Parts: sequence; structure tokens; C-alpha cells
Amino acid sequence: MVETFWENIGEALAKEWTARVLAPAFAFWGGGLLAFAARYGWELLNRWWTACSAPEQVALLVGGLLLIAFSGVVMEWAQDGVLRLAEGYWPFPFRWLRFALARRWEKKTQRMEERWQALADQCGGDPARLSPPEQVRYARLDSLRLRLPADPGRMMPTLIGNLLRGAEEYPWIRYGLAADVCWPRLWLLLPHDAREELTAARGRLNETARLLAWGLLFIVWTVWAWWAAPVGLLVALLASRGMVLAALTYGDLIRTAFDLYHPLLYQQLGWPEPKGPADGRRLTEYLARGKIR
Repeated sequence: MVETFWENIGEALAKEWTARVLAPAFAFWGGGLLAFAARYGWELLNRWWTACSAPEQVALLVGGLLLIAFSGVVMEWAQDGVLRLAEGYWPFPFRWLRFALARRWEKKTQRMEERWQALADQCGGDPARLSPPEQVRYARLDSLRLRLPADPGRMMPTLIGNLLRGAEEYPWIRYGLAADVCWPRLWLLLPHDAREELTAARGRLNETARLLAWGLLFIVWTVWAWWAAPVGLLVALLASRGMVLAALTYGDLIRTAFDLYHPLLYQQLGWPEPKGPADGRRLTEYLARGKIR
């Protein structure tokens, strides 16, 4: 009974890992094979394959599967780096572009705030007074402005970076808790269901980061087939769109976790119930440096 249970668990995990990690890798290498065949013809591949002996064919198949699995694992290792690049943490040669685009976002959010404020003044706090198109615009602006960093000086050069930066900034503004210091502690105190939801949301964000990277890498097959570039760019575009939606969900869950469970930090440390952000800043100082101001 126990052996059967663990076999079923292993099969479920294997299927999930195959779908998440190996399927894009298989599509990438399969696309490369199609591009090669489009350039040199299937007949060349067929002659080469039939010229191989049975052991050689088996070795090639096993080697191909290992290549797909290894590339999938490497991409999984690289997903955090891909996500940071998508956020706008670019290396030194592109730092000037990062700050230029961040300043552009500062101006964009200022215009967004002005448009939202004009609509808010127009409706007097009651969106029902606006026309249907204005209600849609008001709701969209209100939803986005609350998810972006409140401090214009902390803007990132991309929308994904700003959504995640806004979620990181939220507990500091609302509760005086620095996310980078307090989140690892709070994570261990979260209920099982909350951790599962956050893990799933983070997993979707990682999946879109991997898909973005695979889409951009697919462009290399353009050396053999012209259609590889538009296919790769389309995949990357869809992945970036999915990454924005995943970042929205993940950021909202981070905010929710702090809203609902941040008092657990005080309880577990034996601190009195917080009265405001000043208490959170003292707790952050204690966790980060072991002292209280």
C-alpha cells in the first residue's frame, strides 16, 4: 500500500515536471529539427538515419532525450535570472537604459494619476456618475495605480518590475515591515493553504519566464528557416503578457499574506500587538540587525 502510494505520487510529480519543464524544451529542439529539415530536406535526414545501425539509433534517441532533459533543467536553473532581467535588473552596459526607462515610467505614472484624479473629481467618489467608458477607464487606472510603487524614485523600467516592486513596497508602507527581511520569517508561519496558493502563483510566474526565454532562443533557428523568428517573437510576446498577469496575481497574494498574517510575526517573537507602521519598523530593525531603536 505504501509503495503504491509513493509510486502514484512519483508519477504525478513526474507528469507535472514533464509538462512544465520538458515540454518547452522538446518544442524548442523539435522546432530546430523542423527548421533544419526545411533548409536541407527530410530526405537528407532520412538517409542519415537509415545509414545508422540499430545501436546507433538507440544511442541517438537516448542522447536526444538527455539533451532535452538537460536543457530543461538548465532553463529551470536560469529562470530566476530571466525574471530579474524581465523586471529590469540589467547589467552595467545597459544601466543607462534602465534608468532612462524608469524615468519614463515616473512620468507615465504621474500622467496616470492626473487622469485618475480628474475622473475622481468628476464623479465625486461615485463612479456610477461616469459614463460607461469612463467607468472602465476609472477602474483600470485605479487598479493599476494601486499596484505600482508609491515612491516614484523606486520605479523600475518594465511593467513586470514595477508590479513586483509595488508588492515588495506594500508591507513597508502599510505596516513598516521590510519585505526582504520579514517575508522569509512570515513564510514559515503561513497556513498550508496560503503557502500552496503562493507557491502556485510563483510557479506560474516562473513558467512564463522560462517560456519567454525559450521563445527568444527559438530565434536562433532563423539560420535555417525564416519562420523561426516570427514564431519565437510570438511566443515571447505571449509569454510576456502571461508574465504580467502572473505578476499581478503573485503581487496581490503577497499583499494579502501580509494583511492577514503579519501579526503572527509579533506573536511568535513575543512582541506586543502592533499599533502602526512604527512598530513594524522596530521589528524590521530587530530582525535585520538584532537591535531596537
